[in-house]
Amino acid sequence: MSIREIARILYQLKKDVEDLERAFEAEPPGERHDTLERELAKVRAEYRQAKKILEGEKGDPPSGRRQ
Repeated sequence: MSIREIARILYQLKKDVEDLERAFEAEPPGERHDTLERELAKVRAEYRQAKKILEGEKGDPPSGRRQ
């Protein structure tokens, strides 16, 4: 996967996290609130993983011989 694709996925996940955070904060306690909380945790984990992947891609040394 290219850095551009990972960055696009990361951007979308960030927007999803922000949208879910707003919905979660606006929702009164109850079943929907709990569902939003679980979904928010899931999307946050996906965001963190995508961010780690992107940072790993950017930080990888060029292939070849190391000195």
